[in-house]
Amino acid sequence: MALFYPNPRLESVLDRHLEAMAAAEGLSPDGVAAAVAAGTMTVLANPGHGGVRPTLIGQPAAIKVNANIGTSPLLNDAAMEGEKLRICETAGADTVMDLSTAGDLDAIRRGMLAATFLPLGTVPVYAVANRYIAAEADPAGMTEDEILAEIEKQAAQGVDFMTVHCGVTARAVDLSREEERVTGIVSRGGAILARWMRRNGRENPFYARFDDILDIARAHNVVLSLGDGLRPGAGADAGDAAQWEEVIELGRLARRARARGVQVMIEGPGHVPLNLVAAHIQCIKRLTAQAPLYVLGPLTTDCAPGYDHIGAAIGGALAGTFGADFLCYVTPAEHLTLPCADDVRQGIMASRIAAQAAETARGRERAVSRNRDMSRARKALDWEAMAELAIDPALVRERRRQFGHQQECAMCGKFCAVRMQDGL
Repeated sequence: MALFYPNPRLESVLDRHLEAMAAAEGLSPDGVAAAVAAGTMTVLANPGHGGVRPTLIGQPAAIKVNANIGTSPLLNDAAMEGEKLRICETAGADTVMDLSTAGDLDAIRRGMLAATFLPLGTVPVYAVANRYIAAEADPAGMTEDEILAEIEKQAAQGVDFMTVHCGVTARAVDLSREEERVTGIVSRGGAILARWMRRNGRENPFYARFDDILDIARAHNVVLSLGDGLRPGAGADAGDAAQWEEVIELGRLARRARARGVQVMIEGPGHVPLNLVAAHIQCIKRLTAQAPLYVLGPLTTDCAPGYDHIGAAIGGALAGTFGADFLCYVTPAEHLTLPCADDVRQGIMASRIAAQAAETARGRERAVSRNRDMSRARKALDWEAMAELAIDPALVRERRRQFGHQQECAMCGKFCAVRMQDGL
């Protein structure tokens, strides 16, 4: 499949998988190819990731859900991360990101790539900074060449997409300080790079060496997820000059990437009040020429620790309705601790509910039909059909098992409204 820019790796993926990807989305192969060529849709599939399931992100493909897993310096359990990865697959996540910051990061990453068919994402700056922090050294000492070498290594290992904080420019960081943000810079990658720039008196290496990064990404068909290192970490910071400065720069970088045959996504806001979500999503899409938009939440309230997956699902449903393409889950552990296996499952389910709600609001036939079929199954008291159509079939079956297998539910019993209409 020839595209308007030369990218042999991407063309090979399309030649092999275009028909299957289009069929899975209910789209025409020509429509998918045109959207990929225009940059409004990306294909997550590094040929170096054996057995990966090529996955489309961007309109008019279905909204996808990503799950973040990975170790931390305070909780480093490789077996637990393996369990989380299995849950990501069984709970219906479309992709997974390894955000590990402790342990043998190469071994963890290679193990995940070998173990899963889901496209795998990473944040390369974590691995470089980890080497310094593990040696009790300042990560501001890392070099541009070390960063590029890490990106090259992970691409060769088979990583399908990478968050690269190219828009955290010196000007944007200055704006974040001048405005006296409530929470400052909440992105780990953004904070590392802001520190690097202050200590070295130089521009962000991801920005300065962007063309070199493009060369690596193109050679391996790695999708660059242009990171929102200056995303708002509090509702009060949403929409400030630093955030929009970064978004505008990401739009410029996205155009440069497309011209070089490199696929990109744009990462979106973190904390955004409910009344501002639609405007934020629409403006980001406009400023980035409708590139696929990957959002964390957004969280619509700052006051729900332990329940942030709910706040994020509310924001995700709105974001998806107004144009977001890819929802990064938020778990009940957000702002508190490293997610456990159950947190991962709850986060995935919350984001999948948000995606279904947004797809329905957009009028997507598959989502609308699923809602209609569920309603018909409820009227028929067809519990097996209800389970099959549910976002979490296992939960439906387990709750039914707990209360026996009576035809009516345990809440209504003989007061069942459906039964009351029998014979009328």
